[in-house]
Amino acid sequence: METTTWIHTTLTLGPHGLTPTSANAVSAALESAIEDGDLTRFHFLRKDSGMRLRAAGPKAADRLPSILDTLANQDLIAAWRPGVYEPEVEAFGGSAGMDAAHDLFCADSRTILIGLAAEHASGPRAREAAVLLLSTLLRGARLDWYEIGDVWSRIAAERPPVTAPEGARLARSCAAVQSLMHADATQVKAGPGWDARVQAFAKAGARVRALADDGDLSRGQTRQVGLRAVLAHHAIFALNRAGLSGVHQAALALLAKTVVFSPASNVSAPDADAPTASLVQMESTITPTAADQASELRATLVQNLKDADVLYDPRTAEAFLAVERHKFLPGVDLATAYADDAVTVKTADTGIAISAISQPTIVATMLQQLDAQPGERILEAGAATGYNAALIGNLVGPNGHVWTIDVDQDLIDGANAHLAAAGVGNVTAVLGDGGAGLPAYGPYDRIIFTVGAGNVPAAILDQLAPGGRLVIPVRIRGGVSRAIALQRDGDQWVSVSSEMATFMPLRKGIADDERVITALSEDGGVTLHTYAEQNVDTTAITKALDYLGYEVFTGVKFRKGTTWEWLNLWLTCALPSGISRMPTSGPLVESGKIRPQFPWGSMAAVEADTIAYLSMREGQDESGRFWEAAVIGHGANAAALAEATGEQIRAWSEGHRDTVPTFRVATGPSRETLRGRFTVDKPGSRIALDWA
Repeated sequence: METTTWIHTTLTLGPHGLTPTSANAVSAALESAIEDGDLTRFHFLRKDSGMRLRAAGPKAADRLPSILDTLANQDLIAAWRPGVYEPEVEAFGGSAGMDAAHDLFCADSRTILIGLAAEHASGPRAREAAVLLLSTLLRGARLDWYEIGDVWSRIAAERPPVTAPEGARLARSCAAVQSLMHADATQVKAGPGWDARVQAFAKAGARVRALADDGDLSRGQTRQVGLRAVLAHHAIFALNRAGLSGVHQAALALLAKTVVFSPASNVSAPDADAPTASLVQMESTITPTAADQASELRATLVQNLKDADVLYDPRTAEAFLAVERHKFLPGVDLATAYADDAVTVKTADTGIAISAISQPTIVATMLQQLDAQPGERILEAGAATGYNAALIGNLVGPNGHVWTIDVDQDLIDGANAHLAAAGVGNVTAVLGDGGAGLPAYGPYDRIIFTVGAGNVPAAILDQLAPGGRLVIPVRIRGGVSRAIALQRDGDQWVSVSSEMATFMPLRKGIADDERVITALSEDGGVTLHTYAEQNVDTTAITKALDYLGYEVFTGVKFRKGTTWEWLNLWLTCALPSGISRMPTSGPLVESGKIRPQFPWGSMAAVEADTIAYLSMREGQDESGRFWEAAVIGHGANAAALAEATGEQIRAWSEGHRDTVPTFRVATGPSRETLRGRFTVDKPGSRIALDWA
């Protein structure tokens, strides 16, 4: 029985998944660790657009994180996070069956990476290779023809339903699959590592068969499990490891099942002289429908959000699965429509984006803050495409209703058209100013702003029913806006949650949040985003980078997994003119004259003609790697602003680092008596922030 301790990690890959370049880097790093004796073996699954990587060895707990940090820093993977490996021992027939599975996992994983790295292309033969390898597995287990068909039937039952091709296309597809099922995989020329993969599958089939013959496959201590059930589970893992989508897995299983059981297929069991198959033969024969692809992409998006701990409410997950996002983005390809990213739908004459369908991560976060219930009446400010309103419509059900507002008639017309195309009947898009609300249809049980606001409008609070909730992204003196969920407490409104959320700003109305973007470098690569409530000389600030930098190291350390968001909020409250986004790129960054905090840029303190942006330096101490917060000032008063910013970073770290602030909002006469650790005045409202 295996006693291996596996170190489990989940890798977020780039938009193109496991490419030859990233496969080569991952393979080289892991093989080097094996040569050094730090790792003994590894295996992975490609699933939900990511990679679940497990490694074992005497130094796996230290070496694997170090490898992944290096890959992430080189942009070969997007990110990674640790986790707990829970092997499916019972599904593979008990501890001996799990040992056999791990041996196959590891052998197959190594050769997949070697093959991908050598191919310099993203696996055009993956489907054909899968049929060859699984046929090898099943023949190794000495299954007869109809037992093989039963395994494929079990695989099909675990995958999403797909539509079978018809007529001549079905015949061609079945012929291609039949040829692969009959072929001798050892005679196929498929690049480096192929022979080792074939041998691993043949050996695994024989090993599982031996366990079954000896009565050693079981689920639980007393219940025997069938050989074909365990082999079907092996097949599903192999298909996931190979990177085949659920739709393609379903299509393969359906065709293989048809080959075995359909009277029209006119096939027989494989013979010893079966011809060698061409691995490119079947690539164009299985084409999932657009509906199949969209359904799978929605499911993958939902699973990714769950895995990232963003989506935890079952009703919200069901809404994401039910509402077809691509119908709110006509003309946009499916991959883009279901990526976890915002999609711009309207730009100003200057080219600046002014309306977008929001990033699903932000959408899920705010919908869970809203907590809409069946039968409720909801108002949304920021209709855009109508997608978010459709999700809310799903949550409130047929007895509820959603009104959504936007300031541009073309957006309203588009939203109504999209809602109709998606079959959404309980949402109405209306032209209007989100900051003024829609009193004609109030009061509302809940109100949500899916645009950034510069204020918490009293008119909106007045349109909430007793016990109602407002979710609104409010910018605090230039910093990144926070989506704050507010409920009434006497004469005040108190936050029940707050989440960092960046949105297109409200335009043309009561709570507009128009930003000014100022170029700080001649090439336009370094810019500063500021707002009306900040004290910034937008003419003089363009010369700030002409001054030499003044650097302050704070001694405040951040470690992997910790967030800067609460420090940013503290700084924007504590400093005289708050902080701003300072995106950076171009020659100043490449030459090292600007050393931004993150690859996208930095948050920066601003005051009149001077900036002091956040930076950091990496170090190592007895607790491991850390990043020390630094401040670099430029401008006439660079030293004073950089030192003041550094002092506030230390004040936050020493007294408030482990606490989360509470927001309180008051309007009307009660605003004059509202006080907190920080108090921010807005037109018509006051916001108080307290760190416990």
